[in-house]
Amino acid sequence: DSSPLIQRVITKDPYDRMPPPEEGIGLSNDETHILRQWIQQGAPYEGHWAFEPIRKLIPPDVGQNDASEIDRFVLFKLHQADLSMAPPVSRSQWIRRVTFDLTGLPPTWKEVEAYVLDPSPEAEAEEKVVDRLLESPRYGEHWGRHWLDIARYADTHGGSAIGFTKFPFSFTYRDYVIGAFNNDLPYNRFVIEQLAADQLDLSENDPSLAALGFLTIGQRFRSPHDIVDDQIDVITRGLMGLTVTCARCHDHKFDPIPTTDYYALYATLANSEEPDLLPVIGKPATTESYQEYQAQLTLLQNEYDDMAREQSAVLRGRLRMQVGKYLKELVRGTPEQDLSVSFLSFRTDDLRPHVLERWRTYLKDMPSSDPVFGPWIQLTGITSKDFSIQCSEMVDRWIEENGDLSKATPMENLGATPPKWNPMVLGAIKTAKPESMEAVAEAYGKLFADTHREWTLAQMQAADEAMSDGTIIPDQDKRHLTINSAILRQLRRHLYAVGSPTELPEILASKLLNRTVSDNLNGRNSAIHNHHLHSKGSPPRSMALMEKAPDQKQVFHVFRRGNHMDKGDQVHPRFITALSSGEPAKFPEKKQRFHLAQSVVSLTNPLTRRVIVNWVWRHHFGQGLVRTPDDFGTRGDQPTHLELLDYLAEDFSKNGWSLKKIHKRILLTETYRQSAVENSEARIKDPENKFLWRMPRHRLGLEAMRDAMLIASGELDTSMGGRPFDMLKDNVTPRRSVYGFVNRDVPSTLLTTFDGANPSACTAKRPETTVPQQTLFALNSTFIRDRSKALVQIEPIRSADSDKEKIRLLYQRTLARLPDPIEMDLAIEHIRDWKNLSDRDPWQQLAHALLASNEFIFVD
Repeated sequence: DSSPLIQRVITKDPYDRMPPPEEGIGLSNDETHILRQWIQQGAPYEGHWAFEPIRKLIPPDVGQNDASEIDRFVLFKLHQADLSMAPPVSRSQWIRRVTFDLTGLPPTWKEVEAYVLDPSPEAEAEEKVVDRLLESPRYGEHWGRHWLDIARYADTHGGSAIGFTKFPFSFTYRDYVIGAFNNDLPYNRFVIEQLAADQLDLSENDPSLAALGFLTIGQRFRSPHDIVDDQIDVITRGLMGLTVTCARCHDHKFDPIPTTDYYALYATLANSEEPDLLPVIGKPATTESYQEYQAQLTLLQNEYDDMAREQSAVLRGRLRMQVGKYLKELVRGTPEQDLSVSFLSFRTDDLRPHVLERWRTYLKDMPSSDPVFGPWIQLTGITSKDFSIQCSEMVDRWIEENGDLSKATPMENLGATPPKWNPMVLGAIKTAKPESMEAVAEAYGKLFADTHREWTLAQMQAADEAMSDGTIIPDQDKRHLTINSAILRQLRRHLYAVGSPTELPEILASKLLNRTVSDNLNGRNSAIHNHHLHSKGSPPRSMALMEKAPDQKQVFHVFRRGNHMDKGDQVHPRFITALSSGEPAKFPEKKQRFHLAQSVVSLTNPLTRRVIVNWVWRHHFGQGLVRTPDDFGTRGDQPTHLELLDYLAEDFSKNGWSLKKIHKRILLTETYRQSAVENSEARIKDPENKFLWRMPRHRLGLEAMRDAMLIASGELDTSMGGRPFDMLKDNVTPRRSVYGFVNRDVPSTLLTTFDGANPSACTAKRPETTVPQQTLFALNSTFIRDRSKALVQIEPIRSADSDKEKIRLLYQRTLARLPDPIEMDLAIEHIRDWKNLSDRDPWQQLAHALLASNEFIFVD
């Protein structure tokens, strides 16, 4: 009775009542009674199925001893719904279905005949076909293409309003994926390599480093925060079916994912960066073209490095003359700068936001006892209106604390120990007689500018001593006062020491150069990029990542409401809370992505295995056991067969995380063997076919459709790997579509017409549409017209003895079957009529009709 839930349900106060009065009449007495009972029983709350551990299940008894384990789960559900399976397909239909499913290509007529005439028992004959197809290199190409949808594969950066930038080495990730599928790389290892191949102690040029394209192949957003967000999305939604990126701005509204989980993953990934020069895959052959490439690369890289090094040194020198300018900005309360913005232009006198933030952080961590900046820290604490008076008193006190410096070891002595407070700082402040902190900033700025100027001159004079006609001065001589002074050395530490605000790392300095210099340097960098992209001798390289050293890693916070300028609680790299046992432990300082990968494939994480077996099932049946493959959360669909999903997931890991084995188990079932025939009674009971009373019919994906036409016309080039080709060229390159160039900036009309994957985002399920443009393309496409022209020229079709024989061969080649008598008569009639009525080749028209037919484009 004291439960806040009950109180909110039964109250008469319209402001407290739930549901609100305007939403309806509220709960009934019976519903309220159920809530009371539930609370009295201890309010047990069942967890969401996706977060529960995977169960080890025994297939149910359905009275059919010869039924496979998978079939028993399906039959059990069918019997409960008073449904039954559809009759099995014929052998010729089955081999066409399974060949397309595993290789994305149709079977040859010879393969159809071999299977149809195989005297072996059905199960044995089917197993031989499946084993042969799984060993085919075409398997990796087809299923690799499915995976590239998940990995949002593209060959361009994306986001370009005008033109686009190509990745020189995106294809190496595509080739890695195809090889991994063909070699049946265990899926847990496959995931680990894609997240952390660089942290597996592989050799420097190991081909597996190309797996890191999974993280680096995504769209190159202007904001680095969006790039990390994209990586979080592909890991969590693509591998685990969780929409974690919803927690970027607020706790997830539906799933147990707080913002701290999101930013813990952000901290894990943002501590990695791409190396300046990507690692070569393997050891390139020392061909003449490679040697020319290497020589030109060295030349281009030296030109870039020389200019970047010199201009960065100039920039550092200018920044050391501008210390006062940055200190003034801090005193004025200039807010924290947005460092994620890409600045297009700087001039010499412009404020560099990165440098300002370096000064802000540097002084924030500065102890008040520092000889140089200790006075600054303490003076910023003056709250009195009489700033000048209080400042003068503090400076006098510090001078007194220093004592009589005339009795100290001369400061030019190399072994001299400086006093507590830097006398030059105190002298500069005392001389300036500042009335505000801005005046103090000016005094510091002038002092540091003088220090930098004197140091530069002293270095030059000391260097002159080494000239053949130079005068050598002993190192301890008073004429080396500037170099040897312990007091000046204190000042110089804040200008030149590693980590000081003006000692910029090379990579940062090169981004903050003046506009003219920056444009020239970017042009040199583009020349290197284009050299990798276009040089004949350019060897393939892995799109790798590398983790920053522990002392270079950032401290990360929650970004309140997703605003990276509004930092909340500090977070540490770790895994998702809901998928961890208790509070997730912080990842160690080293190999953080490796520990993330281990968490993803851990047997205690129930989602990764469920998601991958559901992914395999969906590509065989058109729909997954969970029909929202990228959302296993509370807003996703409930599994149609949860027990079967768990059985497959457990069996998958028990059998070495082998994808080929899970394929084989599914394909050798009666469930898969069902025909696609309609059943009106079953349709009424189960209109969405959730219980699998028939095999769904589905259209070929655009890649399989294109490849099937090329193989039917005898043109398909089965060479594997390498740089992508342009699929839109008039002069067709007859390679498999998986090797085609994918433009993220300008998607092809073929991609948009036939429901291709969006290369800018992780695509777990392609859209499915049936629109007139698809049929119009099939009827009017020059691509299909040219394929039909090539098809009728194939031997023995071209030289067939009779029209009937030619028609039979065309049907065998395109539909993997013989024409029935009615089809034969219609075809002969067409040939006879068009020979008399048109100059167009009737055989080419017939071939075009077959290639454009539903039977060719759809799989039953």
